[in-house]
Amino acid sequence: MCRSVPHHRNQHIGADLSPGLVFRALVIGGFVSFSATVGCEEYRVEHHRRPAYYQAAALGELPDRVTLADGTVIVYETTDLVGKLRKNNDGAVKPFQIREEFEDGSIILRARVPEHVLANTLTCLRNQEFELLWEQLLSEQTKLSYERQGLGVEDFASYFAQRRNDLAKTINRMMLGIPRLEVVMENLGGGVIRIRFHPQVGRLFRFKTVDVISEGPGLKLLMIH
Repeated sequence: MCRSVPHHRNQHIGADLSPGLVFRALVIGGFVSFSATVGCEEYRVEHHRRPAYYQAAALGELPDRVTLADGTVIVYETTDLVGKLRKNNDGAVKPFQIREEFEDGSIILRARVPEHVLANTLTCLRNQEFELLWEQLLSEQTKLSYERQGLGVEDFASYFAQRRNDLAKTINRMMLGIPRLEVVMENLGGGVIRIRFHPQVGRLFRFKTVDVISEGPGLKLLMIH
């Protein structure tokens, strides 16, 4: 006779941490997991919450259900929550938007947590918006490093354009791997957060690490390597 013992696990660290608090957070996300049995074979099912902006940024459709090599089944639920509510000029309240597009064609990028930086970077890669990435998401420290070498936005755009697919693969996989704890976030000091793959995952990618830095009211992209 076969039986399974269900077990539940909830994990959620607020997806709207301020830049000062986010440095102490290892992961942001949540899931519920349990064991089940089909016939005499036990398997594990994990339910993960996935912010809606992950799908908006992704290259192609993100799966709603994934079966891992060990038999674990991952079921994703997309949520619309992207951050704190904020007020318009007329006093109306609306959700915080990491990317806001206006009728005149202008775009504003915002990032309060590392996932916002990843999602905005991936969207810019998808749309080939390299100048927008340079102007609004790249850290001033990185821009100064380019300038000291006699380089500028054109060189940055060329580098990203040539490596666009590899960069996008890394960031897309990081966004999927955060709820699975396959990605580690480390506080390096000086306002820098390192987002990196676990070694067994990272070996599959050309780029394995993304560094973000606290700058002004939010976070900026420092380096991808």
